[in-house]
Amino acid sequence: MHSAPRLLVMGFLLAVPGGALAEHALLRVGEVEAGPGQKVSGYLRVPDGADPGTRIPVTLVHGTKPGPVLALVAGTHGYEYAPVLALQRLRARLDPAGLSGSVILVHFANPTTFYGRRVYYSPDGKNLNRVFPGNPAGTISDRIAHAITTEVIERATHVVDVHCGDGNESLRPYAYWQVTGDPAIDEAGKQMVLAFGLDHVVVDRERPADPARTMYTSNTAVRRGKPAITVESGGLGSTDEASVRRLEAGALSLMAHLRMLDAPSVRVERPLWIEPARVVASPATGVWHPTVDQKDNVAAGALLGRLTDPFGDVIHEVRAPFAGEVLYVVATPPVSEGEPLAFVGQVTSDDPKP
Repeated sequence: MHSAPRLLVMGFLLAVPGGALAEHALLRVGEVEAGPGQKVSGYLRVPDGADPGTRIPVTLVHGTKPGPVLALVAGTHGYEYAPVLALQRLRARLDPAGLSGSVILVHFANPTTFYGRRVYYSPDGKNLNRVFPGNPAGTISDRIAHAITTEVIERATHVVDVHCGDGNESLRPYAYWQVTGDPAIDEAGKQMVLAFGLDHVVVDRERPADPARTMYTSNTAVRRGKPAITVESGGLGSTDEASVRRLEAGALSLMAHLRMLDAPSVRVERPLWIEPARVVASPATGVWHPTVDQKDNVAAGALLGRLTDPFGDVIHEVRAPFAGEVLYVVATPPVSEGEPLAFVGQVTSDDPKP
């Protein structure tokens, strides 16, 4: 019986399911293939099912020397543009001749929502980042999630889910560090999030543990034994230079941390940890009038905004669940019951315990 390949990361020896390191001769995602020293772009095909399929644009950068296989996934939500532009810049900058290991760039995971300028939901009414690991017999969101799980996450050793605020969200830059109780995975993820360089880090202990119902991209990787993080920079459909550059620089810094290439480090030396954090959901469908913005500090019970009916009469006052910082707030008027209105977290410089 052959044991799985193993990768040393920051003093922890991680098993790599699926032989991602052993299969160095050829890197394949769907029908896209790259040999050592090649950079190849193409499409991961999601076949038709109950509704039309799609083609996900991917780039494989396959180094000349063995090393980690880092997957960066952008465009899970269609109106999140900064990650899409950041990955295009990375594609231009990455040279396989100087790379140890390989990079899989998913330029946008959800083409239908990207080209359709859709916030949150695919045409099937589902949020792609809530249906992982997916289902090959399901609707388009399920089939995309299945394709990314089997063709991207399963081939990677490390994963970054690259986000920004959706087209309706004003968001400050931050990242998520997921704590699972597995010391090796947790420490590797912590070092990844620090290497990426976003100084506000949400400590996330509440993602589902069942590998068959992981819901989120990064959680799907973690529950398969692969260190993964989620990063956020940008929002409101913006493509501002600072938000795009932050993601590009973070990805390069992470690759340097993983010893894949030489690049400037933006590693955070004094992170601000956020725990607890809570998404404040809309109690009703209506017209939203926020009274705060991202980066605002609020007291417990402070007014976050008012929800009105179509005529302008207030039907709810929405307040902060506890004192903390506003990480994002919906900044456009239309909201439906149950959708996010704001994300509030308590910030500390104290190092969190796993």
